[in-house]
Amino acid sequence: MAVALNQKQQNHLSEVCRCGKVRLEAVGRPILTASCYCASCQEAGSRFEQLASAPPVLNPDGGTDYVLYRKDRVQCVTGHEYLEEHRLKPDSSTRRVIATCCNSGMFLDFTKGHWLTMYRNRFPAGAPPLEMRVMTQDRRGGVELADDLPNYDGHSGKFMLRLIAAWIAMGLRRPEITLGKTVRKSQ
Repeated sequence: MAVALNQKQQNHLSEVCRCGKVRLEAVGRPILTASCYCASCQEAGSRFEQLASAPPVLNPDGGTDYVLYRKDRVQCVTGHEYLEEHRLKPDSSTRRVIATCCNSGMFLDFTKGHWLTMYRNRFPAGAPPLEMRVMTQDRRGGVELADDLPNYDGHSGKFMLRLIAAWIAMGLRRPEITLGKTVRKSQ
């Protein structure tokens, strides 16, 4: 019964910040779900968790759980004015967006890609189960991973094939996500 309910909910999922002012909706099945252990995700998660009253981003083992959706299947329903991007480096093509109302991490946008990487812990109910762990070569020292999911040192072939299949289904488009974009002032 739980599986049937979960599959039904995957057709329309809401991601909500901790205080409820920001809500994103994703339609359709996600591309995939994964826990990422890369150094960048660990650094960003650590930075976000240091913000005032911020909810956790990292799992106790240093991984960050994500749900990947096509960019054309995600929209902000409420609270877009609270979204703010953060980049680990100013010239990075990856931007992570938080809800400033409560400092909740909401999503990661690889600007050159066609998918949006949403923080799985922001889905209050019905988040699809994790399918794999990726970039485990970067995990914290001493962390032993369970064998309940496939553990990949980098990105798996399955991971890459699903991204490619989604891109083909999108007609090889890469929509721009402007949510949380910083407006750069001319000097």
